Amino acid sequence: MLLRLSIVGILLAVVLIGPFALRPDSEQGGLNLSNNAERLVIITPHNESIQSEFARAFATHMKEKHERTAFIDWRQPGGTSEIAKFLQSEYASRFEQYWKKKTGLPFSSAARNGWTDGKLDSEVENAIQRGFLSNLHLLDSDDNEQISLAARALFLESDIGVGIDLFFGGGAYDFGKQAFLGNLVNCDTSGKFGPAALATEKPGWFRDKAIPAKVSGEPFRDDAYRWVGTVLSAFGICYNKDVVERLGMPRGPQKWEALADPRLRGQIALADPTKSGSTTKAFEMLIQERIQRLINEKGLTEPEAVRKGWNESMQLIIKISANSRYFTDSAAKVPRDVAQGDAAAGMCIDFYGRTFNEIYLNDMGESHVHFVMPRAGSSISADPIGMMRGAPNPELAHRFVEFLLSLEGQKVWNFRPGTPGGPKRFALRRPPIRKDFYTPENRAHMSDPDVNLFELAEGFSYRDDWTGHLFASLRFVIKCACIDPHDELQEAWNHLISDNLPADGLAAFENIEAISYNKVLNEIAPVLKTRNKVAEVELARTLSNSFRNQYKAISAGH
Repeated sequence: MLLRLSIVGILLAVVLIGPFALRPDSEQGGLNLSNNAERLVIITPHNESIQSEFARAFATHMKEKHERTAFIDWRQPGGTSEIAKFLQSEYASRFEQYWKKKTGLPFSSAARNGWTDGKLDSEVENAIQRGFLSNLHLLDSDDNEQISLAARALFLESDIGVGIDLFFGGGAYDFGKQAFLGNLVNCDTSGKFGPAALATEKPGWFRDKAIPAKVSGEPFRDDAYRWVGTVLSAFGICYNKDVVERLGMPRGPQKWEALADPRLRGQIALADPTKSGSTTKAFEMLIQERIQRLINEKGLTEPEAVRKGWNESMQLIIKISANSRYFTDSAAKVPRDVAQGDAAAGMCIDFYGRTFNEIYLNDMGESHVHFVMPRAGSSISADPIGMMRGAPNPELAHRFVEFLLSLEGQKVWNFRPGTPGGPKRFALRRPPIRKDFYTPENRAHMSDPDVNLFELAEGFSYRDDWTGHLFASLRFVIKCACIDPHDELQEAWNHLISDNLPADGLAAFENIEAISYNKVLNEIAPVLKTRNKVAEVELARTLSNSFRNQYKAISAGH
């Protein structure tokens, strides 16, 4: 009996300890960590390849350049949307306690709305200069304006943290939102560490010859340096050459509208834009491309092109969604399923497409997985990093940002594995953000020496004033028109295709009046901006049911 218990105990110990003992060296930078190792906590949507390579590279850098042992504690609760929800929940919990302690007042709706309201920042700055925070004991709990102002001022002057040093990876929209909320800071309370401090130390890094402030209309950093870009991203289509040829499309889909081709029915892989910021950005690129085409080819004025371009794009998105197999929570699943032949094509960020192209290279240097940027169909975006308010280790966070933006750190993004300064195991296939990186010497070691997104983006200019203010609305309407009623959408589309796409049926299918540009701008966006969850849920239910009934009517009339 004792022998049996001992064996069980040993097996249990193996189960519990094994995963840690067998963990790859790359997770700890390939170093034997001592008790005095410094920990950097980073929350990220980046995949394990990026985490592994930068953990190793940064640990090596700190050891060789600073004689310090450092390791990265990665946190990955999901995509950028999940990260945003997590951060806001954590900061809200801590600020509520802080507010009650500092003021002795309840955390009222005015305080709850005010502490995250970036629109109050100019008033807050003036109020703080007048000594506003020293008179919190005089606050009138019934004066909602003063309570909101006090909550915002108290949060911005605080060093409240959530145990995380850096937010790394995503899109400018999501980082802009975190900056607006006040969760990202340009430097710590000492003023010595953070992106703004780095810009003071290395001014040459933040000039047009190195990292421009903006390219093709896209911001590469926050004006106040609360976030900075680290690497480039573009958006396009990944497709399986074997599958699309079998479906009668030998060249593969080269433009966004090709994804609506009836031959691709049930063959498109899409990520849920409410879970993936990169997918939302890809849909926004589709809209921007249509608007620019209407201006350049049809001669429409900007206001006309924006309205018409949005409406036509909504019709296109509905058809692309009707062709889709699913809306996955993971953007990385899209190229994976395309590569395996479970889908013919999908919308994805460039490095996902190029990564799977490389994974499936054969001995002849050919791959059945291809990635294409629709011509003049995408801008280039910056993949940012920002320091969190109350970062536990701001100095080490500063060193990591410095390493990322250095020419040494940029090598990890695109050098071939095993080359000097490059990754050890995984080719990350990400285009460096520094223009001065693209030298003949560096190109000789790059995985994609012929890819220069600065040049590819010259035919496209992103206009934030066209669609940037409707980014959240875009996520919302796709969910209501395409994701929630997906079964009904597919059934209606199948009936239309079997009937050879009759004009009257297609017109009913493409009826986007409920999510037209005017409706979104004047009715939907204002509801979302109130942050009234009850009103938002009710609007979503109404819209989803409207489209569900619209699709059902088409199927019933078949």
